[in-house]
Amino acid sequence: MTGARIARINVTPVKSLRLLHPPEIELLPEGAREDRRFLLVDPDGRLYNGKRDTTLVRTGAVWDATSRRLALTLPGGEIVEDEVFSGAATAVEVYGRRLGGRIVEGPWAGALSDLAGRMLTLVERDDGVWATDARPATLVSRGSLDTLDGDGRRFRMLLELDGLEAHTEDDWRNRQIRVGGALLTVGDPTPRCAVPSASPDTGVPDRDVLRELLEQRGPIDGEPCFGVYAEVIEPGIVRVGDLVEVI
Repeated sequence: MTGARIARINVTPVKSLRLLHPPEIELLPEGAREDRRFLLVDPDGRLYNGKRDTTLVRTGAVWDATSRRLALTLPGGEIVEDEVFSGAATAVEVYGRRLGGRIVEGPWAGALSDLAGRMLTLVERDDGVWATDARPATLVSRGSLDTLDGDGRRFRMLLELDGLEAHTEDDWRNRQIRVGGALLTVGDPTPRCAVPSASPDTGVPDRDVLRELLEQRGPIDGEPCFGVYAEVIEPGIVRVGDLVEVI
C-alpha cells in the first residue's frame, strides 16, 4: 500500500472550459465517462483549446448525458442551455490522432464564438475515443503540486493524490496501480505547455510555470514535465478518498 488517496477529480464536459470536481467518476479505457465529451474547432477544422486561448476557463459547462442537455455559464453569468442534437459526422486532429465526432447544432457555438472573437464549431466526440490528452488518464500528487503553488487546477490532471512525497508518481512508470475499482498502468511523465502559466480563474497569464519547472527539475525526456500519463486496464468507479495501491 502507498498510503495515498484520491484527493480531487478534475473533469469538464467541454474541453478547455472550467473544471468540475465530482465526488466520483467511472473510468473506462477512454478515460472518465463523459469527460471532454465536447470540443471546439475553428473554421479550418483545427482544435481550438486552452493552448490557443487560455481565457476559455472563464466559461463553465454542465452536461447531463441522460437528458442530453448542455448548459454553459458565460463569464457575465448568462446561461446558455438546450438539448444537444448531433449533426454531420466530422473528424478533428487531437494530439496527433484523428478523433471522430459529430457537429453539434445549437446556441453554444455562437456564444463561445462571441467570446473568442472568431467562428467556432462545437463537436461531440464519438464513444470509445478520448479528447483529454495524448493518453486517456493523468495523475499528479499533491506533494508535487506543493513544490509550485499547490493549485492543481493549473495542470488540469484527471486525478490528484494525497499522501505522497513530491514526484513519487514518476517512480510508478510502467507499473500498475489500483485506484478504487479501476486498474491503471502508469506511463510517461506528462509534458507541459503554457496553460499552467495562466490563472485557472481568469485565464490571464500570471507566471511562467514552464521556467519554474525547468529551474526546479530540469528537462525530463527533453521537455518540462509534471505528473504522469496512465492507461485504464480495468474499468471501474473511482471516488474521492479511495486508496491508491501499487501492484
